[in-house]
Amino acid sequence: MEENKKKSRSNKNKKILIYAIIIFLVVVFIIIKNNTIKKNYKTELIVSNENITDTLKNEIIIKENVVYLSLEDVQKYFDKDLYQEDNKIILTSTRKIAAIELNKNEIEINGSKVKIQGKAYKTENNIIYLPISDLKNVYDMECTYNLEYQNITIDYNYKKIVKANTTKNVLLKEKPGIFASNLEKIDKDSLVVYISEENGWAKIRSQNGNIGYINKAKLTNIVTEREDFIEQKQENTNVSFEQDITSKNIKKYKNRNELIEKILIDAVSKKQKAVKIIYKKDKNSESFKRFIIEATAILKECGISVVIEK
Repeated sequence: MEENKKKSRSNKNKKILIYAIIIFLVVVFIIIKNNTIKKNYKTELIVSNENITDTLKNEIIIKENVVYLSLEDVQKYFDKDLYQEDNKIILTSTRKIAAIELNKNEIEINGSKVKIQGKAYKTENNIIYLPISDLKNVYDMECTYNLEYQNITIDYNYKKIVKANTTKNVLLKEKPGIFASNLEKIDKDSLVVYISEENGWAKIRSQNGNIGYINKAKLTNIVTEREDFIEQKQENTNVSFEQDITSKNIKKYKNRNELIEKILIDAVSKKQKAVKIIYKKDKNSESFKRFIIEATAILKECGISVVIEK
């Protein structure tokens, strides 16, 4: 009987020891986990708080602090109307038309030439790369490259942004939950971009460009710094200013640009807020579509709307 009791106590002690070891290992795992920062092994691209790195068609290239993206990726994510004409790449935004030539540190924006740090170039594999960090004035955005964390953040100046402050030193988690990998340590009173909330976890972007999660209770002063810009549509029912471009040569960028400049000067001199474009040829032609895209952007920058004759 006594021997059985000893065996029982021995087995119980073994179980306690095993449990203690398991608890110890779990604690050690948590301590190690919470003191390990996950590092990026390739450059990541965050656009409007969305990580699009894995969906890029070609690699990101950094040369002399200039960020380059392939023409295909710029067209997909920034400029669906981007196109090539001879040795030029024509870029378009809502208020800007820009032309950049291969291997030149210069860009033409709405008719004015500007020096840039990088230059468009073609690789040995015939992939054209554009200096996206030099195109902030074209696309109205800010581009920041963080060397330490190997990421690039792009924010549009016309999109909503919400910011907040941290109340304590915190670990930025890759996913919601205390066991998730750490992306970085964020100091108390740091300013972060607040993105959303998920079950008490705030999704944020740090000053270093990392997107992750922290306990929302550790955030304060959540303030909308900028709202989405919504452009007011102008009524153009009584357009008296008309331009017939039927006989004009609009096949080349240079010709279109010169014609648009003449229309702009004429409209400004007559104090017109809208101009009707008359074109008695094929309105579905590529050259006319390009003309309207380019004219709309340049004239809009000066507060003038474009109306197409039906």
